[in-house]
Formats: sequence, structure tokens, C-alpha cells
Amino acid sequence: MINFVSKKFYAFFAACIIVLDQAIKYYVIHCAPHYVIHQFLSIDLVFNRGISWGMLHSESATIFTCVNSAILFVIGSLLVHTIIRLRQQYLIFGEVMVFAGAVSNYIDRYCYAGVVDFISVSYGDWYFPVFNIADIFIVCGVMLMLFLEWRRS
Repeated sequence: MINFVSKKFYAFFAACIIVLDQAIKYYVIHCAPHYVIHQFLSIDLVFNRGISWGMLHSESATIFTCVNSAILFVIGSLLVHTIIRLRQQYLIFGEVMVFAGAVSNYIDRYCYAGVVDFISVSYGDWYFPVFNIADIFIVCGVMLMLFLEWRRS
């Protein structure tokens, strides 16, 4: 419960995650939409209008707007949770990672009408859903939050 990290550092950390993710997405969109790195790993640009793993994907503007509204509500709730944890002097690196990743993906929804996903992992006929750097930060942030909560109890 010791908070030795400043609010400015958390804000800088979040900004770095967002800038890194957006810069890589920009590069992929404009320079390398399809590129094989290894037989198991490639860059394959897709725009996800749904949520995780393409669930609720739809070309319908109404469904897209509803999904975006729900995501915005979740991001707002996460922000409130993060501020409360910060005021309670907890380390909030996990929360910041999840928040920054979610914000970066939301920026995509606004700018590109869908989340820019491009990391493709496969083995033979098996394909993992395409994801991006923000998704990695979200997953790592959730794992960090769970680990710190488990360690605290």
C-alpha cells in the first residue's frame, strides 16, 4: 500500500503506451499491412469493429455505436477505479496499462472505424485471433492487477 510513484509518472507511462501503440499501428497501416516474420508469426492488418476476438463484429453503424458506447462506459469506470486506487496509495501500473491500452484501441475506433489489429500467430491450420500492442498491455495489466491483489491478500 506504499505509493512511491507520482501521478505525473503514471500519466507519462500511459502516454508512452498510447504513443507507442499508435505509432506502430500507423507504420503497419502505411508500410507493412501484410508481412511474414516467421512461419508462426506475421503481420496481417485487420480492422475489428467488435470487441475481443471479433465478437459483436458488425458493419451496422447502430451496433458499432452501441459497442463503442459500452466500451466508453467501461473505460470511464476503469478511470474511476484507477483514481480511487491511486488515492488509496496502491501501485496502479496494471490499471494504467489496461486504461492506456483501452484508450489507444478506442482512438482506433474513432479514427479508423475499428480497432487496428495486426499481430497474427498461427501453427499449421490453427490461428490465434489477430491482436495488437495495446491488447498485450491490456492482458499484462490485468495479470499484474490480479497478481498484486493475490499477493496483498
